[in-house]
Parts: sequence; C-alpha cells; structure tokens
Amino acid sequence: MALIVLVRRRVETVIGQLAERFSAERIGARKFWQWVTRLYRKVAAHTLCVLINPSLGRPLLDFEGLVTA
Repeated sequence: MALIVLVRRRVETVIGQLAERFSAERIGARKFWQWVTRLYRKVAAHTLCVLINPSLGRPLLDFEGLVTA
C-alpha cells in the first residue's frame, strides 16, 4: 500500500509540473498531430530536466534553480 502512495505522489507531482511550468493544459493546436507534437515536446523537456538534475546534485523533480531568467 505504501508503494502505491509513493507512485501516486510522483505521478501527481509530474502532472502538476507539466501543467504549471510547461503549460500542458493549454496547447494551442489546430490539428491533432500538432497537438501531439507539442505535448510530446513538453514531456520531452520535462524528462530532460529530470535527467539533468542528478548530474547537478539536485533532487529529481526540483526545477527551481535550473533556469535563471
């Protein structure tokens, strides 16, 4: 049961980050293949951030300090 809770929290965190940081809820596309492509790019960018974090010695899902504006 504890494993299910951990997995659920991780999934909710990832969905929240995709919605908040990558605006995955608002994908302006006129055709289905454009929508799929844009969503794929957002998920790929999130995955890249997750892969970069361990090399910087940071937690996997902590994106706060990756990009400086």
